[in-house]
Parts: sequence; C-alpha cells; structure tokens
Amino acid sequence: MRMHEPSVLEVNLSAIDQNVAAIRRLVGPDCRLCPIVKADAYGLGAARVARRLATAGAEMVAVYSLPQAAELGLADLPVPVLVLMPIAEMRRGDETARMLLSGRLHLTVHDLHQLEAIEAIAEGFATRIPVHVEVDTGMSRGGALPRDAAALIERVATGRHCQLKGIFTHFANSRVDRDATDAQIARFDDLLRATSALIPADCMIHVASTYALFRSARYHRSMVRFGLAWAGYGLEELEGAELELGTDFLRPCLRWRSRIVQVKRIETGTPVGYGSRWIAKRPSTIGLIPVGYADGFPVMRGPTPGTEDAPQRLAILRETPRGIEREYASVVGTVNMDQITVDLTDCELLNQPNGGVGLTVELVTPDASAPNHLPRLAQRSGMIPHEMLCRIHPRIPRLYVVDGAVSGAEGVSPIATAAPVAATESARSGGVAAAG
Repeated sequence: MRMHEPSVLEVNLSAIDQNVAAIRRLVGPDCRLCPIVKADAYGLGAARVARRLATAGAEMVAVYSLPQAAELGLADLPVPVLVLMPIAEMRRGDETARMLLSGRLHLTVHDLHQLEAIEAIAEGFATRIPVHVEVDTGMSRGGALPRDAAALIERVATGRHCQLKGIFTHFANSRVDRDATDAQIARFDDLLRATSALIPADCMIHVASTYALFRSARYHRSMVRFGLAWAGYGLEELEGAELELGTDFLRPCLRWRSRIVQVKRIETGTPVGYGSRWIAKRPSTIGLIPVGYADGFPVMRGPTPGTEDAPQRLAILRETPRGIEREYASVVGTVNMDQITVDLTDCELLNQPNGGVGLTVELVTPDASAPNHLPRLAQRSGMIPHEMLCRIHPRIPRLYVVDGAVSGAEGVSPIATAAPVAATESARSGGVAAAG
C-alpha cells in the first residue's frame, strides 16, 4: 500500500472463479448462470468483475439500468446483459444501442405500457428485441401481476417486435421463509402452465437469487440469477436450507486493509473519542487507523443478540519469516468520519522498533470465521452485506488479486499478496496465529 493511501480494497478474482465453479457444480451443466453486477458489481468494479464472471462460465449478467449496461458494453463483455429496470426509450448512437443491434442487450418487460414502448424502440431500430417478462408473485416491486403477465407473454410471443427470451420472478423472503417462497413459486408455476404453449424452448426460466439458489434445487430452473454468491457471501445468513453445502462452499472475495499511523499510551481513566464513551480501565495503548464512516466503515447502531458487550474487532497483521502473524484488536471510542481507534494494549505485535506504526490492519477479512468477516460487521451495524459492500467509498483503490498476486498495483506491499490466514481460537481471543 502506498503510504498516502489510507486504505485499499482487494478483490480476489481467483475466489470469484472458485465461487462460480462451485455454483456450476451445484446447478449442473444445463442450468445457466446469470450473476448480478448492478451498482458497479456492488462497488467492486463491474467491468473487471463481469469479465471474470464470463470467463469463469457465466452465460449472462444482469444490471439495473442502461448506463450500467453501457459500461459493460464498452468493456467488450462477451455475454449478453439483462437490464432489469423498466426501459421506455433508447437513443441512437450510444453503446446500449449498439448492444441492442448486436443482440447483446436483453430488456425486461414490466407492464403493457412499457412493452408498447419497447415495441416502439424495436420499430425505430428495425430489430427484434430480446425480452424477459418479470412476474410479480408477491414482491410487489417491479413486474406484472400473474393475470397481466399472461397477456404480456402472449403479446410478446405472437408479436413481431420482441423475442421471448426469459420469464422470471423475484422472491421476497427466500432467506428465511420457505413457505412464503413456495407460495410465490406456486403462483409462478401456475402462470407457466397457463402459457406453456406460448413459451419457446430456448426461453430462460429464472427465479433463484442467492438465497433461493442455496435453499433448494427446486428453484434452479433453467437459469439462476445471483448476486451475493459470486462474491462469496450468502450461506451464513440462510435459514432452514434443504441443501447441505458446508461452510467452505463459497470463498469470500473481499479484503479491506489499512495500517496503523499512530500509537500512543494513555493512563487509567482517560476517555477516548467523541462523547467519551470508552474510558481506559488500565494504562492502555491506543492505535489510530485512518479510515472511518466516510469510507464506508460501519458504525455499530446497537447490539445484536449475544453481542451486547462485544466490540468490533479488527485484525492486526505483521509479515515475518514464518508467515503472517495476526492478532485482534477491539475498536474503542466512536468511529469517526475518517479515523478509528483500537485498543492495542495486549497486542504482542507492537514489540518492534517503530512501536507498531505501519502495521497492516485488516478491516474486512476473507476469513469467514473471523470477527471482522463482512456479514458479521454488517449485522452488528444494522445492515445487510449488500448494503455494506455498496457503502465502501469508490475513492478507495480497488486492487485485483489473481492466484495470490495483486494485479496492476505498483508500490503494493508484499503483505497485500499473502494468502488469507485462518485465525485460530487463541488468535481470536487475543493470541497470535502464524501461517506459512
């Protein structure tokens, strides 16, 4: 890490490869993969991530808006892009128009008025547009209610402006509620049966987002449409799944790191941070990390069950001839706009000439068992993992890791390329873990 950079975000493309391969094994060779890369691939870099997903075996990717699709078109993505937003107009000459004319852009049909607008686009561009009809089976967000969706499917299938390339729905509670999810899929299947004579053989039926994908094979259909899973998250939040996949089925792709820029000693009774919410109960060593909520580091909004007295904990790392040593330090005081303070009093890694200044701090780890695992930090802060990912500020440099090597990052410290260290129980309780 260059000394002027407060922190960097590492996106492990090799981990993404492994996640896509694992999902492919789960759904089988006849089920297509459609990763969701909207919102700049949840802030991780849509162009770079989407190209990797396509190379790893994805047959399609999905975004929300036309500008998001245009970014992927400019990146020469080799697979089609599905736009989920209701689109009613397109301009000639821009990237999405070129994608449309080459058949690389699929649009979503939400209602009759919008379908008429898509037909007008097709007429203006003198082309047939691939479309997917979204069915609202209980999400009450986008899409058409089943009684209206049947008419849309008939109009698309019998008309001359569009090609029916997909029919899909989106579950509202697939993470925790199997009964509600099954009620939605029953309504969806009723629609499919009623319109079966109109559905071409190559029409993609897709209902499974990340949680439904891992809940049951019943939801896989002819394509799965997943977001969080390609990044290596989602299984830890799923409740009551039928599939037994194991805790190591996915590999988290994200590592967010910074460094200690100051270390100081304070006396017993000294308060730390705004509001003096933390007061030293003994002579203490406090470290300063130049990251805060403006960068997207989460602020705890209240305790979650079982964590009332447990602070946020971050990993302090040091590279040694034996490997990477790590200890965990508690966040103390208030998370500031651009600064975090941690209690380093028991940290043995500080025993070096510079007193610990410059040591790497792992804000978010790819180790799913660690206290600074992204879903765990998000939950402690009242967020879902998607939200925390999207909140990490775009100004933070994104580095891409392939087979342990950082891609395109001059001046990156060697510790950045080290493989993740699985913390031992002693390390999580304050000891040191070493890995070769």
